[in-house]
Amino acid sequence: MESSLFSIKVVCLRTGLSAHVIRVWEKRYRTISPVRSGGNQRQYTVSDIDRLTLLKRATESGYAIGTIAALSTDQLRGLLVSEEPSRVKNTPAKRLIEPRKISDSDATTIRDFGVEEAVKLNSSAFLNQAMEFVRSMNTVGLESVLDQSLVALGQIQALNRIVVPLMIQMGEGWMMGEITIAQEHLATAVVRTYLGQVLRTSYLHPRAPGILVATPVGQCHEMGAIVAAVAASGLGWRVVYGSSSLPTEEIASVAIRLGVRVVGLSIVHPSDDPMLGPELVRLRRLLPATIGIIIGGQAASSYLSFIRQIGAVSVSDIGQLSETLNRFRQISGNEIEAP
Repeated sequence: MESSLFSIKVVCLRTGLSAHVIRVWEKRYRTISPVRSGGNQRQYTVSDIDRLTLLKRATESGYAIGTIAALSTDQLRGLLVSEEPSRVKNTPAKRLIEPRKISDSDATTIRDFGVEEAVKLNSSAFLNQAMEFVRSMNTVGLESVLDQSLVALGQIQALNRIVVPLMIQMGEGWMMGEITIAQEHLATAVVRTYLGQVLRTSYLHPRAPGILVATPVGQCHEMGAIVAAVAASGLGWRVVYGSSSLPTEEIASVAIRLGVRVVGLSIVHPSDDPMLGPELVRLRRLLPATIGIIIGGQAASSYLSFIRQIGAVSVSDIGQLSETLNRFRQISGNEIEAP
């Protein structure tokens, strides 16, 4: 029996995986089974670290985690060292996305323009593959692309470069008649479920700053709120997800009872609700001055006068949300002013 046990922080350093990805792989795909310390903290063996390292190398080579998670450690080694892993290619563990080889011109691009350009190349490949799976209604393939983009890009970049652009492309494709409403609804359900699973498997540190994310009453489109919630968890916030069309008094009650630092609201549709503006004003009255408000979403600009009136912060994308949350995190004192 192995005597050396390591914390998840050490495992992250040794494998290059994020704590979130390790927990998703453990809970969802049962890739490893860490032991628990007396304080109920996960602890990992050398074998666990070796297996996670092999899985990471395999996913970086283009294999979907869902198709290789059940392979033994020896099989994973064989998969990586063999030039023609025929056993895997002829089973469900075949590659869903062929790894793109770096050409001389790519190397020049990375050298001249930095890693950002390389990230864009990968993001474009993931996004194109995702749209192909949307059109073919291949839910397993779409989920696999989301898995791979999360591992390759990280939580925030995957949201910013894959999930949000994918939802925009699906909406535009539906309006232009390029995809059917059935294709759009099925893909949206896959993305919503996937992000919900990511959120549920996020570790909520009791000392992390809290944020309640919801859509205000009358706003029933919750995808923007889910994306914002996952982004906040990726930035180290303790997320409380309040779902859609949450009454104003419920938002205030939950925020106060759970001691969150920020309330985040997503406003997508409709953009002309005459009752929403007064409800935002009412929410500000019900919340203590120590709780800030962030508002975003496609229709948020239609209520900008009310947003300014209550001193809330308006954000238009994940980048602005990240910057705003980081500024809120640094604020101290008894009363929060919009950063």
